[in-house]
Amino acid sequence: MKPVVELITAWADYESKNPAASAAEFCSHFLLNSKEIMGENPDETELSGSNGQLANLINQLNAIHVIYAKAALKEMPGIELEWFYFMKEIDRQKEARKSDIVSAVFFEQSTGIDILNRIKKVGLILERNDPVDKRARLIKLSPKGEKTLLSLYQLLSRADQLLYQDLAGSNKKMLINILSDTEKKHSALISENRHKNLEELIAGHHQENK
Repeated sequence: MKPVVELITAWADYESKNPAASAAEFCSHFLLNSKEIMGENPDETELSGSNGQLANLINQLNAIHVIYAKAALKEMPGIELEWFYFMKEIDRQKEARKSDIVSAVFFEQSTGIDILNRIKKVGLILERNDPVDKRARLIKLSPKGEKTLLSLYQLLSRADQLLYQDLAGSNKKMLINILSDTEKKHSALISENRHKNLEELIAGHHQENK
């Protein structure tokens, strides 16, 4: 494929997945994912080591973020960090079944339902029968829950700031672009194949990339 055609094709594919992205963001994405920069046939051992290093780095950053976030939550006694993830998803969906909220935040059903019940107990969510399926329950944020979620956004943003304030803005945008495709792809993969084992997930991922 001629270089110009390759570039135009790559831009069209990138723009379809990231319609709000700028040309500069595309260029960063293209260069970082270029086969010539990566090497046409990178050594499998080298790639495996890089995957492990990346996973470890992300896990470490997440663990640090949790520590900062829990420190921030000391200003709101009685609120658990996990509640924020659930309430944020409820707010996004406006009203949804409990099981759908639990699946969306990637918790086990029994654990997630228990968390939702605790959130309801303190009056942060409202619950009613699903008119379409009487066996299901619909939940949404209560007025108190909406105010609490806003306070949580403001409070936890300070933990975000502490962890990532030293990164240049351009680097933050680049990291968001790099990781967004991976997050979207694997969120969909898990949502559609949640109860499969790892080998089945790997096979499904390979099939999707063909």
